[in-house]
Amino acid sequence: MKTRSPFLVALTILASLSIIVPPDVPAQVGQKAGQISRAIPEVAIARGPQQLPAIVKTLVDWGDVVKTGDGGRARVALDDGSVFNVGSSSTLTVTQHNAAAQQTQIELTYGRVRSQVVKQAKPNAKFEIHTGVGVAGVVGTDFFLGYMNGLFQIIVYEGHVKFCNLDGICVDVLAGQIATIRDGHQAPDQPGQATPSELTEAANATSVGATIPGAPAHHLTTLQIVGLTVAVVVPAIVVPIATRGTRPPAATGCKNPASAC
Repeated sequence: MKTRSPFLVALTILASLSIIVPPDVPAQVGQKAGQISRAIPEVAIARGPQQLPAIVKTLVDWGDVVKTGDGGRARVALDDGSVFNVGSSSTLTVTQHNAAAQQTQIELTYGRVRSQVVKQAKPNAKFEIHTGVGVAGVVGTDFFLGYMNGLFQIIVYEGHVKFCNLDGICVDVLAGQIATIRDGHQAPDQPGQATPSELTEAANATSVGATIPGAPAHHLTTLQIVGLTVAVVVPAIVVPIATRGTRPPAATGCKNPASAC
């Protein structure tokens, strides 16, 4: 009986594997989370080693980093119908967005964002925005978040948000209220009534030229007052992406995250 050479056997196995798993197939394919629906330069997306201009209809995938420059603003429309406006000098990452299971996690590294989240109705549904000092857990609402210089602030326009520090100590922030987390291990401040100027400043800091689609009617007046209606959207300019966890190069010096100073 003729015995086959071990070398030939190994070569045959390797050839079979190369057919089953082609070497050029990427190890991980990005999953779509949504797209840019409005942009005011400067806005860019970091996707792995790539830096892409974030113009209207640019796809946003899981793991993408959305970065706005000093004058940049962007609106991201997620696949589940939620939208968020990203203010100037801000950096956030879409860590996860599973529209079917309603599982969403956003990491706000620095800056300001206003979100309108569809109602979370699926079992174990979650929509969370994480920062270095706390987490905002959303049921379905319209709210503003600012995270600058270690200060994490929330203003709720509609619905309610569970606002927690890193130790899991939480407060419920209701419509019209404002709350702050000053340190990741310090309990959140008790929510208080937001002033008209705080509501307007937060809207102003995250306006992208028009109201958030489907925003409640009583919010339209506030957004129109700030007078940021843009008729033409100019293609975005690619800007450097800040390393996660670091502050963007252009420091505003603001101590109040809601202020557009």
